[in-house]
Amino acid sequence: MELEYLIKKVNKHFNCDITQNIKNRESVMTRAVYFWLAKHTTKKSLKQIGAAVGRDHASVIYGLANLDNWIRFDDFFRVDFEALKLIILSSYETKKMTAESLLYKYNTLLIENDVLKKQLKKYQK
Repeated sequence: MELEYLIKKVNKHFNCDITQNIKNRESVMTRAVYFWLAKHTTKKSLKQIGAAVGRDHASVIYGLANLDNWIRFDDFFRVDFEALKLIILSSYETKKMTAESLLYKYNTLLIENDVLKKQLKKYQK
């Protein structure tokens, strides 16, 4: 997903503009929702995610770190966040895997696990 799309969705859902340089509680919390959605639906770096709304990577880290507490203690915010998350993630395309590709991936992970175990034993000696 593109960051501009997420910004528009968050702005529309929360009826605000997260790109403005406003530091009130609602704006900071709403930007944190955007940060979470962008982190979980794109492959963009934290620097890129923050830059799209005029923030640095430290602001993204702060927002992500505090989002869990805001959700836990603010029921209205949690409901809004979960509703938007459901809308965004339901439109997010998932890659369907065949049984053969799953088996291949599983076997690859087993081999990697064995290699890592052997390396760990080597370093523990």
